[in-house]
Order: sequence, then structure tokens, then C-alpha cells
Amino acid sequence: MNDPAQFAEALDAAERAIDWEALESVYCSGDSKGFFSPEAIDAARNAGLLFAGDLGQHLSPNGRSLYVGAGVAELAPLIFEATMLNRKVTVHGLEGIELNLLKAAMASVAEVTGGLAPRVTTAPMRPAETGQVDHLWFVSVLTDPDAFPAMHNKLYGRQGGPLQVAGGHPKAERIRVETLVRLALGGLAPKAILTTSDEELPVFEAIGSSMGFTFVNPTVSRLTGIVGDPVRHHRIINTQAKS
Repeated sequence: MNDPAQFAEALDAAERAIDWEALESVYCSGDSKGFFSPEAIDAARNAGLLFAGDLGQHLSPNGRSLYVGAGVAELAPLIFEATMLNRKVTVHGLEGIELNLLKAAMASVAEVTGGLAPRVTTAPMRPAETGQVDHLWFVSVLTDPDAFPAMHNKLYGRQGGPLQVAGGHPKAERIRVETLVRLALGGLAPKAILTTSDEELPVFEAIGSSMGFTFVNPTVSRLTGIVGDPVRHHRIINTQAKS
């Protein structure tokens, strides 16, 4: 497509498809009313557009991207990749309110673009079936306090502190995390971009090094629009891949 006006129309359609009030309880415990105020939605959009601009500099057209655990904060980069860069984009996530709303948003995008939109699925990742990707977006997944409470506490340095969240089984979570990260990295092309948070990067470096990946880490980060995690676009090379 590569039409900025249609990209803007598609993003607007996606945002209008989101029931922001229904999402408030997902992001905020206790009294969540007003969490997604118009100002908060604008901030999330603006942050997303900045990330989309970054990806426009890092990614080539007609490639393939995998987004793990993406949500409404990723609307702009998701739509930008699919429409402006003509990339094949797949989002893998867990069934729930946010993923269902994301599916509805991408259906609205498809209506605007004539079918050009990211695919959103709850199916397991199967790199051997879907082919190699040259961009992996994996942001604020391992720090999710609901999915990985023990890992959340560890990566944010909240163990034993006043902000520590309850629950979690460290050993079981470590196994789940390693399985998930290895699966995601296993689908990468020999040279790729990894978009992840500063908190999650050490996990990727530890596991990735055992898989033959080297990381080139940029000095500049950008904050996500909702959670506020610092995120960078890392160039990674699989030194064990066959040339």
C-alpha cells in the first residue's frame, strides 16, 4: 500500500474498534475507571507512531515479523509494518479481552486496506511451518505480573520490596520463559532485529548466546506508551546459521 493517508485511516479505524473502557480492568487493578482517558490513548498512539518510525529505518519491505504478546500499545507499529512496508506480520498471544479486541481492530484495518492487515492468533508458534522472520517484537511479556509474577519481581528488582506482586513459582516460570524465548529465537533469520525491553534483554542474551546469537545493542531507547518500559531495537546475528 505505502500510502500514509490510508495508514492513518487504518490506524484510526483500529483505535475506534477498541473498547477502551473494557480494557481498563486488564491494565489496572482496583478502581480502573479512567485509566484509558483520551489523553492516555493519545499518549499511547504517539509512542506507537514513534516506534513505527523507528521500524521504518530498521526493517526492509516485504519481510516477515513476529509479535509475541502484543496488544493495543502496538497498534501503530503493527499496522505500519503491514501497510507501509508490505510485511507479513503475525501476532501470537493468549486468549483474553485484549487479544480479542486486537483481532477486531485488525479486522477493521482489513476493511480499510482491502485485506492487508496483521494476523492475530492464539495458535502455538511453529517456526518450521510459518518460515523465518527478520523481526521479533517481544516487549513487556516476561514482566507481565499476571503471566509471570515471579519473573516480574525479579526483572524489575522488586523481590522483597513494597512493589513485589504476590504469587508465582520461580522454577516453573523459568522453564516456561526458556521454552518461550527459545521458540521465538528459533524462528529468526540469520540476521534479524529483536525489539525488546531493557528488563527482558538479559534473558534473551543468556539464552540466545547458547543458541549462537550475538547481539549488537543500541545506546538509545524509547519508552512504551502504556507501561513505560525502555525498549531498544537490537541487531542479532546467528553465528551458527548455515550461510
